[in-house]
Amino acid sequence: MNLETGLKPSSYEFFPINEMKKVLREGVIQCSDRGLYFSAKWAAETVEGLPNVPVDNSEMDISMDSSMTQESTNLDLVEYDKFLLGKSYFDVKEFDRAAYFLESCKSSKCRFLKIYSKYMAGEKRKDEESHDIMGQMNDLKTFNKEIPKLMEEMESWRNSCEMNDGFLLYIYAVMRKQLYPQDKNLKDLFLESVQSYHYNWSAWIELGECITNRDMLGNVLSRLPNTFMSLFFKLHMSVELQDSPQTFSDIAAEFPSEYVDNRFLKTKQALMYYYNRDYDLSETIFDRLLKADPYRIDDMDIYSNILYVLEGKSAKLSILAHMCVFSDKFRAETMCVLGNYYSSKVEREKAISYFRRALQIDRNCLSAWQVNPKDYRAWCALGQIYEMLKLPFYAIYYFQRSSALRPYDSRMWLRLAALYEQQCLYVEAIKGFSRALEAKDIDSTSTIYAMTKLAKLYEDYDTEKAAVIWIRLLAKDDLHEDAEERKNGHKFLAHYYKEKGDVEECIKHTELLSSFGVQVFS
Repeated sequence: MNLETGLKPSSYEFFPINEMKKVLREGVIQCSDRGLYFSAKWAAETVEGLPNVPVDNSEMDISMDSSMTQESTNLDLVEYDKFLLGKSYFDVKEFDRAAYFLESCKSSKCRFLKIYSKYMAGEKRKDEESHDIMGQMNDLKTFNKEIPKLMEEMESWRNSCEMNDGFLLYIYAVMRKQLYPQDKNLKDLFLESVQSYHYNWSAWIELGECITNRDMLGNVLSRLPNTFMSLFFKLHMSVELQDSPQTFSDIAAEFPSEYVDNRFLKTKQALMYYYNRDYDLSETIFDRLLKADPYRIDDMDIYSNILYVLEGKSAKLSILAHMCVFSDKFRAETMCVLGNYYSSKVEREKAISYFRRALQIDRNCLSAWQVNPKDYRAWCALGQIYEMLKLPFYAIYYFQRSSALRPYDSRMWLRLAALYEQQCLYVEAIKGFSRALEAKDIDSTSTIYAMTKLAKLYEDYDTEKAAVIWIRLLAKDDLHEDAEERKNGHKFLAHYYKEKGDVEECIKHTELLSSFGVQVFS
C-alpha cells in the first residue's frame, strides 16, 4: 500500500529540489495573477509537499523578485497599474468592471484577465438565469452569451499571430469547448497551451478531459516534452483511465524518492484504489491525508462514497459530514458527502436533494477555483454505489442521468448495457452496446467486448444482424488468434450457414473450429 517512488530510472526530467520549488512558486504567482486559483493551489500544494533543503537567502530573494522583474519587462507602468486595478475588481467578483478598465491594454497578461473577466461575468449571468438542473443542457438559458463576442476577438488575435501566450490559448480552448464540445481540435488546442506554458494545471486537466482511451493518451504523451509535469499528467491519466494498481505503481516508481509523501501522488493512489474497488486501502490513505490536512474538502465526496459502501462506517461518515459543513458548507463536495450521509440513514429524498444541490453548484460552469466540468461524475458515482450494493434499478437510473450529461462516453454506455443485460432487458442492452460502439472514445478492447455482447444478444433476436457482427468481429486485426470470441463466432456462423444452405461457408467455419479442437457437428 505504501507509495514506492524512486525505484527505477525515469525518462522524465526532474530539476533539483530548489529549482523545482522555484519554478512552481513562479507558477503559483503567474496563475494567481490571472485568477486561476485551482492551478495556483495545485502548484502551491506541490511545492509544500517537497522536502525542505538548505537555501541561500539571496537565492530566495532573487526567486521572490522574479515575478516583479518579469512584470517590468512585459508591462509598462500604465498597463501594470491597470492590471492591478482590474485584478482587484476580479478578486471581489466585479467581473464587468475588471474587463472595462482592461479594455485598452495590449499585453498578453492584461488581455487574458480582460477575456477571463468577461467570460466569468457571462458565467455568473448564466447561473443566475438557470433554474432547473434537470433542464435541457443546450437550453438558451444555460448558455454564456459573452462567448461568441470573446471568441471573435480572440480569433482575430490568433489570425494575426498575437496569441502565442499559453494562458490565452487555454481560455480560448475553454470557450471553444463550450461552443463546440465535439470539436476534434480541442485536444490540440489544450496541448498547445501546456506546451507554451507548462505550469497551468487546469490546462493539463482539460487536456485530460479530451483523452478517452489509452491509444489517445499514448499519442499525446509522444508529443509532450519529457518533463516532470508530463509525468504528473501521466499519473493523473492512469487514474482517469482506471488503470490497474500495477500500472499505477510502475508510473509512480519513476518519481524521485523525495516525492514519497507528495500530497498529489497520495491522493491519486487513494483514487486508484477506489476505482479498482479496493475500498479498505483507499480509506486508509484518505485517513492519512485527512489527518495531515484536517480542513480538506477536495475529494471528500469520493471518501464519503467509500465510507457509505463499507460496513460499520456510519459514525465516521457522520464526522466527515460535520467537518465538511464546518469547513465549507457550500462546496459541491460537501453536498455529495451530505447526500451519502442521508443515504446511509435511508433518508433517500433528502439525499437526492443534496446531490441535486451539488450539481447546481458545479454544473458545467468554469469557476475561478476549478476549471473542470465534473457534474456528470456525481451521477456516475451514485450509479457505481448502487451497482455495488446490488440495487441495479437505482444504478440504471443514475447511469442514465450521467449518460444524458455525457452522451458520447462509451464507458457509461457499456455500464448501462451490462446492467440492462443482467436484468434481462435485452432490447435496451442492445441499444446500450450499440451506443457504446458509436462513441469515438471507445478503445479496441472495449470494441471487441461490445461487439461480442451485441452479437450474442442478436443471436436470439435477429440472426442476420448477429452474423454481420460476428463476421466484422472475426475480421478485426486486433482480435487475438486464440481468443474465445473466435471460437464463438465460427461456431455461430457454422450453424448459421448450415441453416441458410450455404455448404461452402459452413465447411469453412467448421474447419476453422477444428483447428481450435472444437467439433460442431457430430
